[in-house]
Amino acid sequence: MSGKPRCSGSKDWQERYRDVLTSDAVPIRPERIAAELTAALPADAVLVTDTGHAGMWMAQFHDTTSPRQGYLRSAGHLGWAFSAGLGAKCGAPDRPVVAFTGDAGLYYHLGEIETAARRGINLVTVVNNNNGGNQSKRGFDRAYGGEPTEKSRELWTYREVDFARIADEMGALGIRVDRPGDLAKALDTALDAGRPVVIDVHTDIGVTAPQPVTG
Repeated sequence: MSGKPRCSGSKDWQERYRDVLTSDAVPIRPERIAAELTAALPADAVLVTDTGHAGMWMAQFHDTTSPRQGYLRSAGHLGWAFSAGLGAKCGAPDRPVVAFTGDAGLYYHLGEIETAARRGINLVTVVNNNNGGNQSKRGFDRAYGGEPTEKSRELWTYREVDFARIADEMGALGIRVDRPGDLAKALDTALDAGRPVVIDVHTDIGVTAPQPVTG
């Protein structure tokens, strides 16, 4: 290794991606969620991130702002973040713990929202809810001749689900966010709630994470 920095600095990086980090587009862009988490997380917070697109969004667009913050990410186990976040909160009950996952990831352990409410595990879960597993889009398109078709979409798109309503009915606090300008307030409310919270952020299914650069 030459020792040359991999990037030219935080300021240059922020300028390069400013448009997506501050985007007011509706449906919401996932990059905006990453930026709002950067701004909102307390200095001693722990962020637990799922694998797949969730991990790609946070790895590329979220910054830690304090050496006391924790960042934990799964590498290959979709659905890990929510259950791991519950464990992290039990292990560090005095620290704010936030889990970031997608709708596909949350489905794996959805019933544990009730567990969190019943046991008083005050995890904040942020869901990138785009009604699909669009990390798989490219592969399924290739399998169907290289172009999206109704058949290929059946394999990675889901019906619209209101996870905030589900959270409320399971005894947690559910907050639905449809506009990017409401993200900051939702995060502040969740971090101060003193109870399990699911922030259901409805995002753009057409936005896919940048592919990793190799070489």
